[in-house]
Amino acid sequence: MINQVDFEGYLTRAWEYREQRYMRLANHRPGENGKTASDYVTVQIDPSLDFDPRRVKIGRLLRITGRIVGRDIVEPLKMVIAKSHNGVELPGELSTLIIRRPTVQILATQVRALGEAKRPRQKPKDKPGSKPAETPILPAVSVEPGLDLAELIPAQ
Repeated sequence: MINQVDFEGYLTRAWEYREQRYMRLANHRPGENGKTASDYVTVQIDPSLDFDPRRVKIGRLLRITGRIVGRDIVEPLKMVIAKSHNGVELPGELSTLIIRRPTVQILATQVRALGEAKRPRQKPKDKPGSKPAETPILPAVSVEPGLDLAELIPAQ
């Protein structure tokens, strides 16, 4: 079986955990009603690569080549709920419950920074007299460990 992935996405977050380097990439695609939708993927950098994603500016378009790997993340249910940003509070006994949640990520064996950002396909031009679609502006934010910046990438 072949397990090879080529993926392009905008860097939204970079961090190091247990001596492994990770980054989160957002891939924009046309969504409903002419708006842009985004898909996010976690990428683990192969330890043999001399690439530190924490030194790359947030919003930079990257192309990675690698393979899909699966693993279980073990964490308290309280942390999973907190990441969902929905404001649900758990009863005391559930807050300390440790769960395993399966996840899939890409193990990058090659990373290239692309010179020009590719834009998602735009819907045909609007009728005359309507407002033109605004070009998304990526924030100039420095990367800090433990901070999820995925919400800062405009999804229109």
